[in-house]
Amino acid sequence: MIKPGSGAIIPSRAWVRIHYSIYAEGHDEPIDSTRLRSRTHDFIVGDGVNIPAVDIAVSSMKKGEKSRFLAECLYCYGEMGVPPRIPKKARLLLDIEVMNYYDDNKLNEYDAMSPDDRRDIPLDGVLKLASICRQKGNETFKKNSRQAYNSYLKGYKILDSHSPADEEEEWKLQEEKIRISLNLAQACLEHNKTIDCRRYAGEAAQYLLNENLKNPIKLAKAHYTIYKSYMKEQKLDQAKRELEIAVKHAPQDPTIREAFVKLERAQARENELERDTMAQMGERLGWRD
Repeated sequence: MIKPGSGAIIPSRAWVRIHYSIYAEGHDEPIDSTRLRSRTHDFIVGDGVNIPAVDIAVSSMKKGEKSRFLAECLYCYGEMGVPPRIPKKARLLLDIEVMNYYDDNKLNEYDAMSPDDRRDIPLDGVLKLASICRQKGNETFKKNSRQAYNSYLKGYKILDSHSPADEEEEWKLQEEKIRISLNLAQACLEHNKTIDCRRYAGEAAQYLLNENLKNPIKLAKAHYTIYKSYMKEQKLDQAKRELEIAVKHAPQDPTIREAFVKLERAQARENELERDTMAQMGERLGWRD
Protein backbone atom coordinates (compact mmCIF):
# COMPACT_ATOMS: atom_id res chain seq x y z
CA MET A 1 0.00 0.00 0.00
CA ILE A 2 1.31 3.43 -0.99
CA LYS A 3 -1.50 5.54 0.47
CA PRO A 4 -4.25 4.30 2.81
CA GLY A 5 -7.89 4.85 1.98
CA SER A 6 -10.94 5.35 4.15
CA GLY A 7 -14.33 3.80 4.70
CA ALA A 8 -15.48 0.32 3.77
CA ILE A 9 -13.85 -2.16 1.39
CA ILE A 10 -15.29 -1.81 -2.13
CA PRO A 11 -18.03 -4.43 -2.61
CA SER A 12 -18.75 -6.51 -5.70
CA ARG A 13 -20.97 -4.78 -8.27
CA ALA A 14 -19.95 -1.33 -6.99
CA TRP A 15 -19.36 1.46 -9.52
CA VAL A 16 -15.70 2.50 -9.29
CA ARG A 17 -13.53 5.29 -10.71
CA ILE A 18 -9.80 4.57 -10.71
CA HIS A 19 -6.48 5.69 -12.13
CA TYR A 20 -4.07 2.92 -13.01
CA SER A 21 -0.74 2.18 -14.63
CA ILE A 22 0.10 -1.38 -15.66
CA TYR A 23 3.67 -2.59 -16.19
CA ALA A 24 5.06 -5.88 -17.43
CA GLU A 25 7.35 -7.19 -14.70
CA GLY A 26 10.86 -5.82 -15.10
CA HIS A 27 9.82 -3.00 -17.46
CA ASP A 28 9.88 0.72 -16.68
CA GLU A 29 7.38 1.90 -19.30
CA PRO A 30 3.69 1.12 -18.69
CA ILE A 31 1.82 -1.00 -21.20
CA ASP A 32 -1.33 0.91 -20.28
CA SER A 33 -1.96 3.98 -18.14
CA THR A 34 -5.01 6.16 -17.51
CA ARG A 35 -2.72 8.88 -16.19
CA LEU A 36 -0.91 9.11 -19.53
CA ARG A 37 -4.32 9.45 -21.19
CA SER A 38 -5.45 11.96 -18.54
CA ARG A 39 -8.72 10.06 -18.25
CA THR A 40 -10.01 7.93 -15.40
CA HIS A 41 -11.34 4.39 -15.85
CA ASP A 42 -14.95 3.90 -14.68
CA PHE A 43 -16.48 0.44 -14.35
CA ILE A 44 -18.67 -1.87 -12.27
CA VAL A 45 -16.68 -4.43 -10.30
CA GLY A 46 -17.30 -7.90 -11.71
CA ASP A 47 -18.74 -6.76 -15.06
CA GLY A 48 -15.92 -8.40 -17.00
CA VAL A 49 -14.55 -5.27 -18.66
CA ASN A 50 -11.13 -5.62 -16.95
CA ILE A 51 -8.53 -8.31 -16.70
CA PRO A 52 -9.40 -10.35 -13.56
CA ALA A 53 -6.40 -8.95 -11.66
CA VAL A 54 -7.87 -5.42 -11.69
CA ASP A 55 -11.24 -6.53 -10.27
CA ILE A 56 -9.55 -8.66 -7.61
CA ALA A 57 -7.22 -5.82 -6.61
CA VAL A 58 -9.96 -3.17 -6.47
CA SER A 59 -12.16 -5.51 -4.39
CA SER A 60 -9.56 -5.32 -1.63
CA MET A 61 -9.25 -1.51 -1.62
CA LYS A 62 -10.95 1.51 -0.06
CA LYS A 63 -11.85 4.96 -1.36
CA GLY A 64 -8.72 7.13 -1.75
CA GLU A 65 -6.35 4.19 -1.45
CA LYS A 66 -3.33 3.81 -3.71
CA SER A 67 -1.65 0.41 -3.85
CA ARG A 68 0.58 -1.79 -6.00
CA PHE A 69 -0.13 -5.41 -6.86
CA LEU A 70 1.94 -8.09 -8.59
CA ALA A 71 -0.44 -10.32 -10.57
CA GLU A 72 0.30 -13.76 -12.02
CA CYS A 73 -0.29 -14.28 -15.74
CA LEU A 74 -3.34 -16.46 -14.95
CA TYR A 75 -5.16 -13.32 -13.76
CA CYS A 76 -3.87 -11.10 -16.58
CA TYR A 77 -3.31 -12.20 -20.20
CA GLY A 78 -2.60 -15.89 -19.64
CA GLU A 79 0.44 -17.91 -20.64
CA MET A 80 0.31 -16.70 -24.24
CA GLY A 81 0.41 -12.99 -23.36
CA VAL A 82 -0.08 -10.44 -26.15
CA PRO A 83 3.35 -10.34 -27.86
CA PRO A 84 5.29 -8.22 -28.39
CA ARG A 85 3.64 -5.78 -25.99
CA ILE A 86 2.97 -8.31 -23.24
CA PRO A 87 5.42 -11.24 -23.15
CA LYS A 88 4.35 -14.86 -22.67
CA LYS A 89 3.65 -15.83 -19.06
CA ALA A 90 4.16 -12.19 -18.06
CA ARG A 91 3.37 -11.11 -14.53
CA LEU A 92 2.02 -7.59 -14.33
CA LEU A 93 2.60 -4.83 -11.81
CA LEU A 94 -0.62 -2.91 -11.20
CA ASP A 95 -0.42 0.60 -9.78
CA ILE A 96 -4.02 1.49 -8.81
CA GLU A 97 -5.61 4.49 -7.09
CA VAL A 98 -9.32 4.50 -6.18
CA MET A 99 -10.68 7.98 -6.87
CA ASN A 100 -14.28 7.24 -5.89
CA TYR A 101 -16.93 4.55 -5.75
CA TYR A 102 -20.55 4.02 -4.81
CA ASP A 103 -22.46 0.87 -3.98
CA ASP A 104 -25.04 0.19 -6.68
CA ASN A 105 -26.21 -2.91 -4.79
CA LYS A 106 -28.27 -0.81 -2.39
CA LEU A 107 -30.11 0.83 -5.29
CA ASN A 108 -30.75 -2.58 -6.88
CA GLU A 109 -32.15 -3.84 -3.58
CA TYR A 110 -34.41 -0.78 -3.40
CA ASP A 111 -35.69 -1.38 -6.95
CA ALA A 112 -36.61 -4.96 -6.00
CA MET A 113 -38.65 -3.88 -2.95
CA SER A 114 -42.42 -3.67 -2.85
CA PRO A 115 -44.00 -0.22 -2.26
CA ASP A 116 -44.86 -1.26 1.30
CA ASP A 117 -41.28 -2.30 2.04
CA ARG A 118 -39.98 0.98 0.63
CA ARG A 119 -42.25 2.92 2.97
CA ASP A 120 -40.70 1.07 5.92
CA ILE A 121 -37.15 2.25 5.12
CA PRO A 122 -35.94 4.51 7.96
CA LEU A 123 -34.86 8.06 7.18
CA ASP A 124 -31.15 7.23 7.43
CA GLY A 125 -31.59 4.57 4.75
CA VAL A 126 -33.53 6.94 2.49
CA LEU A 127 -30.87 9.64 2.86
CA LYS A 128 -28.14 7.10 2.08
CA LEU A 129 -29.92 5.95 -1.10
CA ALA A 130 -30.46 9.54 -2.25
CA SER A 131 -26.83 10.36 -1.52
CA ILE A 132 -25.70 7.41 -3.67
CA CYS A 133 -27.90 8.68 -6.52
CA ARG A 134 -26.47 12.19 -6.13
CA GLN A 135 -22.87 10.93 -6.10
CA LYS A 136 -23.58 8.77 -9.13
CA GLY A 137 -25.00 11.80 -10.95
CA ASN A 138 -22.06 13.99 -9.97
CA GLU A 139 -19.55 11.44 -11.22
CA THR A 140 -21.25 10.95 -14.59
CA PHE A 141 -22.43 14.52 -15.28
CA LYS A 142 -19.54 15.61 -17.50
CA LYS A 143 -19.40 12.37 -19.47
CA ASN A 144 -23.11 11.62 -19.72
CA SER A 145 -25.47 14.33 -18.50
CA ARG A 146 -28.51 12.23 -19.48
CA GLN A 147 -27.38 9.46 -17.16
CA ALA A 148 -26.71 12.04 -14.47
CA TYR A 149 -30.23 13.44 -14.90
CA ASN A 150 -31.72 9.97 -14.41
CA SER A 151 -29.62 9.42 -11.27
CA TYR A 152 -30.63 12.75 -9.74
CA LEU A 153 -34.29 12.15 -10.62
CA LYS A 154 -34.22 8.73 -8.99
CA GLY A 155 -32.74 10.21 -5.82
CA TYR A 156 -35.35 12.98 -5.83
CA LYS A 157 -38.19 10.44 -6.13
CA ILE A 158 -36.76 8.34 -3.31
CA LEU A 159 -36.75 11.40 -1.06
CA ASP A 160 -40.18 12.52 -2.23
CA SER A 161 -41.74 9.15 -1.37
CA HIS A 162 -40.65 9.29 2.29
CA SER A 163 -43.01 10.70 4.91
CA PRO A 164 -41.04 12.36 7.74
CA ALA A 165 -41.99 11.31 11.27
CA ASP A 166 -41.38 14.72 12.84
CA GLU A 167 -40.03 18.21 12.20
CA GLU A 168 -36.39 17.18 12.63
CA GLU A 169 -36.77 14.43 10.02
CA GLU A 170 -38.44 16.90 7.69
CA TRP A 171 -35.45 19.27 7.94
CA LYS A 172 -33.01 16.45 7.19
CA LEU A 173 -35.12 15.36 4.24
CA GLN A 174 -35.31 18.90 2.89
CA GLU A 175 -31.57 19.39 3.36
CA GLU A 176 -30.82 16.47 1.05
CA LYS A 177 -33.60 17.55 -1.31
CA ILE A 178 -31.92 20.95 -1.68
CA ARG A 179 -28.68 19.30 -2.80
CA ILE A 180 -30.28 16.92 -5.25
CA SER A 181 -32.83 19.45 -6.58
CA LEU A 182 -30.12 21.99 -7.43
CA ASN A 183 -28.16 19.32 -9.29
CA LEU A 184 -31.30 18.06 -11.01
CA ALA A 185 -32.09 21.61 -12.13
CA GLN A 186 -28.63 21.87 -13.70
CA ALA A 187 -29.15 18.57 -15.52
CA CYS A 188 -32.53 19.82 -16.80
CA LEU A 189 -30.80 22.93 -18.10
CA GLU A 190 -28.33 20.76 -20.06
CA HIS A 191 -31.26 19.20 -21.92
CA ASN A 192 -33.30 22.39 -22.38
CA LYS A 193 -35.93 21.25 -19.89
CA THR A 194 -36.36 24.85 -18.78
CA ILE A 195 -39.73 24.45 -17.06
CA ASP A 196 -38.50 21.44 -15.06
CA CYS A 197 -35.32 23.35 -14.28
CA ARG A 198 -37.34 26.16 -12.70
CA ARG A 199 -39.49 23.68 -10.82
CA TYR A 200 -36.57 21.98 -9.07
CA ALA A 201 -34.47 25.10 -8.53
CA GLY A 202 -37.57 26.92 -7.26
CA GLU A 203 -38.32 24.12 -4.82
CA ALA A 204 -34.78 24.28 -3.47
CA ALA A 205 -35.12 28.05 -3.09
CA GLN A 206 -38.32 27.62 -1.08
CA TYR A 207 -36.64 25.19 1.32
CA LEU A 208 -33.70 27.56 1.68
CA LEU A 209 -35.99 30.26 3.03
CA ASN A 210 -36.51 28.08 6.11
CA GLU A 211 -34.62 29.55 9.06
CA ASN A 212 -33.01 26.16 9.82
CA LEU A 213 -31.80 25.63 6.26
CA LYS A 214 -30.75 29.16 5.22
CA ASN A 215 -27.71 29.25 2.97
CA PRO A 216 -27.21 32.46 0.92
CA ILE A 217 -24.76 30.82 -1.52
CA LYS A 218 -27.12 27.96 -2.36
CA LEU A 219 -30.05 30.36 -2.56
CA ALA A 220 -28.09 32.49 -5.03
CA LYS A 221 -27.27 29.34 -7.00
CA ALA A 222 -30.96 28.41 -7.19
CA HIS A 223 -31.98 31.82 -8.57
CA TYR A 224 -28.96 31.94 -10.90
CA THR A 225 -30.02 28.58 -12.34
CA ILE A 226 -33.55 29.90 -12.89
CA TYR A 227 -32.03 32.99 -14.56
CA LYS A 228 -30.16 30.72 -16.99
CA SER A 229 -33.37 28.86 -17.84
CA TYR A 230 -35.08 32.15 -18.76
CA MET A 231 -32.07 33.22 -20.81
CA LYS A 232 -32.40 30.03 -22.86
CA GLU A 233 -35.92 31.20 -23.71
CA GLN A 234 -34.76 34.79 -24.33
CA LYS A 235 -37.10 36.05 -21.58
CA LEU A 236 -34.88 38.88 -20.44
CA ASP A 237 -37.23 40.55 -17.97
CA GLN A 238 -37.84 37.33 -16.02
CA ALA A 239 -34.14 36.52 -16.22
CA LYS A 240 -33.22 39.92 -14.79
CA ARG A 241 -35.65 39.46 -11.89
CA GLU A 242 -34.02 36.16 -10.90
CA LEU A 243 -30.52 37.53 -11.34
CA GLU A 244 -31.30 40.49 -9.10
CA ILE A 245 -32.31 38.04 -6.35
CA ALA A 246 -29.11 36.05 -6.91
CA VAL A 247 -27.02 39.21 -6.61
CA LYS A 248 -28.82 40.12 -3.40
CA HIS A 249 -27.77 36.81 -1.79
CA ALA A 250 -24.25 36.62 -3.24
CA PRO A 251 -23.21 40.21 -4.10
CA GLN A 252 -19.51 39.35 -4.41
CA ASP A 253 -19.89 36.31 -6.65
CA PRO A 254 -17.92 37.16 -9.85
CA THR A 255 -19.95 34.84 -12.10
CA ILE A 256 -23.24 36.37 -11.04
CA ARG A 257 -21.90 39.93 -11.28
CA GLU A 258 -20.54 39.29 -14.78
CA ALA A 259 -23.87 37.76 -15.83
CA PHE A 260 -25.67 40.88 -14.58
CA VAL A 261 -23.46 43.15 -16.71
CA LYS A 262 -24.03 40.95 -19.79
CA LEU A 263 -27.77 40.91 -19.20
CA GLU A 264 -27.97 44.69 -18.98
CA ARG A 265 -26.04 44.95 -22.26
CA ALA A 266 -28.40 42.45 -23.89
CA GLN A 267 -31.42 44.44 -22.69
CA ALA A 268 -29.90 47.68 -23.99
CA ARG A 269 -29.35 46.07 -27.41
CA GLU A 270 -32.93 44.76 -27.42
CA ASN A 271 -34.32 48.20 -26.53
CA GLU A 272 -32.23 49.86 -29.22
CA LEU A 273 -33.37 47.32 -31.79
CA GLU A 274 -36.99 47.90 -30.78
CA ARG A 275 -36.58 51.69 -31.17
CA ASP A 276 -34.96 51.27 -34.60
CA THR A 277 -37.74 48.94 -35.70
CA MET A 278 -40.42 51.38 -34.58
CA ALA A 279 -38.65 54.29 -36.31
CA GLN A 280 -38.47 52.32 -39.58
CA MET A 281 -42.15 51.44 -39.34
CA GLY A 282 -42.95 55.11 -38.72
CA GLU A 283 -41.05 56.17 -41.84
CA ARG A 284 -42.84 53.61 -43.99
CA LEU A 285 -46.24 54.59 -42.63
CA GLY A 286 -45.59 58.32 -42.70
CA TRP A 287 -45.90 58.79 -38.95
CA ARG A 288 -45.07 62.23 -37.64
CA ASP A 289 -44.65 63.57 -34.15
